[in-house]
Amino acid sequence: MKLKIATNSKEKLKGIIIAFSRFFQIDEDMIEIIHQAVDSKVPEQPFDEETYIGALNRVKALSIENDVDFYISCEAGIEEFMGRFFNVQVVCIYDKNSDEYVFGKSAGWEIPSKDIGTIKNSTLDDYLRNEKGITDITQLLGNTSRASLVAQATDNALCSRKLLF
Repeated sequence: MKLKIATNSKEKLKGIIIAFSRFFQIDEDMIEIIHQAVDSKVPEQPFDEETYIGALNRVKALSIENDVDFYISCEAGIEEFMGRFFNVQVVCIYDKNSDEYVFGKSAGWEIPSKDIGTIKNSTLDDYLRNEKGITDITQLLGNTSRASLVAQATDNALCSRKLLF
């Protein structure tokens, strides 16, 4: 299986490979990847629909190749629900065979609503470093890695693909 992924992030690549391996029940070494960073064409800190648009834009920026099976991107963003804000990972997969795009997202962790203005004026990463003293994501996530959140979002996108096509 060959994947083209719109990122150079090792954590995102790892999460996507884990999910594809698990979903298709193949060894990780049976997955060949091509990866490159591409522009999302949304703000550096996306909110709500911008996160999904950014993921879609990244996938669409990848050039189509005959031997690639799936095109994937992941965009982190903040979603508002009931006046509360959550950081989520959104994955978009383009399936060349069906010529369709599907999405999945991870569970989200809550961000203090009182601090959203600060984040909107910079980024969540800046907020975590400067306001909370979190310099490594493991200080926040503990045993949960960013790769596992990306894998969860990828699993959900693959499930969506199965249901929709």
